[in-house]
Amino acid sequence: MKNRTLWLCIGVISLIGGILALLNPLSASIAAATLAGWALLIIGALQGWSAWSSQGFKARTGAGIAAAAALLMGVLLVFGPFGDGSFLRYALTALLFISGAAKLWAARHVRGDGLFPVVIGAGAISVLLGLVILTTIPGFIAGNLGIVLGLELLANGAALVVLSLRHRRVAPTA
Repeated sequence: MKNRTLWLCIGVISLIGGILALLNPLSASIAAATLAGWALLIIGALQGWSAWSSQGFKARTGAGIAAAAALLMGVLLVFGPFGDGSFLRYALTALLFISGAAKLWAARHVRGDGLFPVVIGAGAISVLLGLVILTTIPGFIAGNLGIVLGLELLANGAALVVLSLRHRRVAPTA
């Protein structure tokens, strides 16, 4: 895969953003959300570039879906909730489901590999975070948004790092 180094860089940025978001989730939820939002915007832009330069429909589709989800979550977080916050709640739920589905889609490429559980786990975490936001009271997001976003960034970073390392291992050497 020609974009494996880019995926590794995106994964590391996502992991760093997730750690920073988890370090201060309660006292600075707005700052954590803004930080996570900018990290998601950067990650989404880089994933979009990766999708654009990917070869093949499957690679383009998976990277494109993940890029769109990251960009939309980033925009929502940077520019704040609209109305009473219920739009943010439902949008984040949908986007976490889409992000999880994209990771589960990407996991098909590492089936039978020792790294498969990491990618499946990252997709499952995104879907579970979407369920947590959907099934809890709206006030939950205000106090725990930093934790949810930090976990999503960590799951995204882990999946991208694992996929990039897997592709590096199987890539033909010249």
